[in-house]
Amino acid sequence: MFRNQSSRPTWPIKALARALFAAAVLMAPATTFALDLAGDSGSSSVPAGVPYIVTFASGTSSASQAASLAAVGATDLDSIPVLRMHAIELPADTADAGATALRADPTVVRVESDRERVAEATPSDTGYGSQWSLPKIAWDDAFGTVAPSGSATVAILDTGIDASHPDLAGQVLAGTSILDDSNGMTDPNGHGTWMAGIVAAATDNGEGIAGVAYAGVQVMPVTVLGADGTGLDSDIIEGVVYAADHGATVILMAFSNPGYSASLQAAIDYAWSSGAVLVAATGNDGLSTVAYPAGDRGVVGVSATDSSDSLWVGSNYGTATFIAAPGASIDTTALGGGYTAITGTSAAAAEVAAAAALAKAVDPTASNGVIVGRLGESADAVGTADQTGNGRLNLARAISSTSTTSVVPLGAPGGGPFVGPYVATATVNGATIVIQESTCTTNQTSFVVNATVCAEATISVGSGGGTPELRFQWYNSATPSSGALVSDTLYSPVVNNQVISETVQVTTTGTWTVLVCKTGNSGLCSPGNRQGTTTFTVTGNTAPTVSAGGPYSGNEGSAIALNGGSASDPDGPTPLTSAWTIDSQ
Repeated sequence: MFRNQSSRPTWPIKALARALFAAAVLMAPATTFALDLAGDSGSSSVPAGVPYIVTFASGTSSASQAASLAAVGATDLDSIPVLRMHAIELPADTADAGATALRADPTVVRVESDRERVAEATPSDTGYGSQWSLPKIAWDDAFGTVAPSGSATVAILDTGIDASHPDLAGQVLAGTSILDDSNGMTDPNGHGTWMAGIVAAATDNGEGIAGVAYAGVQVMPVTVLGADGTGLDSDIIEGVVYAADHGATVILMAFSNPGYSASLQAAIDYAWSSGAVLVAATGNDGLSTVAYPAGDRGVVGVSATDSSDSLWVGSNYGTATFIAAPGASIDTTALGGGYTAITGTSAAAAEVAAAAALAKAVDPTASNGVIVGRLGESADAVGTADQTGNGRLNLARAISSTSTTSVVPLGAPGGGPFVGPYVATATVNGATIVIQESTCTTNQTSFVVNATVCAEATISVGSGGGTPELRFQWYNSATPSSGALVSDTLYSPVVNNQVISETVQVTTTGTWTVLVCKTGNSGLCSPGNRQGTTTFTVTGNTAPTVSAGGPYSGNEGSAIALNGGSASDPDGPTPLTSAWTIDSQ
């Protein structure tokens, strides 16, 4: 458990991990995390003394640990037995000497400051009427097309969640507060509620906004930041362990601090080994300075982009960045049942956390490493690797991917690994389609029902490697979404200037659409993937007319030559070939 309840009422005793964990043994002074908000009246969660995190060597008994702490006058506020880790407070006037003595203790592995972390979003003006970021990450290509068969949970380590918000009804699981032992389903600050709305606001319910994880995903509050948005490493470490032990698929940490903590890294390693995907904001300083936990090994660090796919001016970047996502003016849920728009890397991190959870719900067999690999491999090429890592999130590709490559984020100092972006490979970026008669030799725009129509497309492919693919599709409507998909053929791979010809018998009248879809996925092609769209009309068949001319005469018993007359077919070939039958009496 972390923190003695009698010595610090706001840090309650918590039941933590019971499973054994062979981690590197730690010991350290304590760090705080804070929400960067103006005008907040909440009280700080940082203790009056000097906070540290101390980790003891494996095999050190509980009694020996307590004796070492007592020897330096430390107040043992809380502990995590599975990690042999204690959150302590040293008297301000002897803190340096106490920390030095602990570091000299042979049973102590590490002493670290219990640093402060900062929640990475600031509220923006309300009134943004549309969620521009959803089509930017191809959310509209996935919603209504990809249905999760499983479920996933995002543990939001934050200020709590206002579970009473109508757009979060049924979306919030009971969690915990590391600060007061409640279920975390209230939020004195609002930041956690913002994150919850971005991740999992109820979708297609006739009100409010749509969550990025539109189905199969719920959120679980783990309160580690106080009402002022600040929280200590020790609380965050306990929150990470709690989330891992309570089945979180994804752990969202939308806060940062430039100080590295080996104790926090140990908790992250524990959560990763439990199968969780960990996601964190890179920070809002507009610098390349590494912030943590985004820079930790095993954490998907997320920078923020704007509506033009440029790096948001306030976003941190550099080796802590594994991927980017939209983070400017993002609509979300607010305290009291309302809505607001926020800007910051917190918002971007929430979108990536939602994507990871949705990917897991779609493919419950995928490991955390495979999910991370799919996020990186499927990202769109935006900015530089320094700015956006593997690229900007593409939700539709990430949750549709079948890649089995497992990727563990390396974190600082080197960053990566760089397995994306997806569009670094060659892709279909255009097509010219000509509609012709069955032989593909005569250009036409109108045909009769039951005719055989030929479509010929010349494909344009961008530079790059890989195996770009496309689908050649025929719809019996001017609007593909309102008609039937009559023919859907996959071509893979394709090359630049390749000519593809197909013939289809048109069996219904009206306007038909032929298009090239730059995806390997079958079914209705989303508007953003359509290339070289063209239409033609099909009319009913008018019967031909034949006139024999005449009159004709001849001798009895002799053949009559019909060498006059005329024939025509308004919607068919002329001249006609006719066969005559003469009934001679």
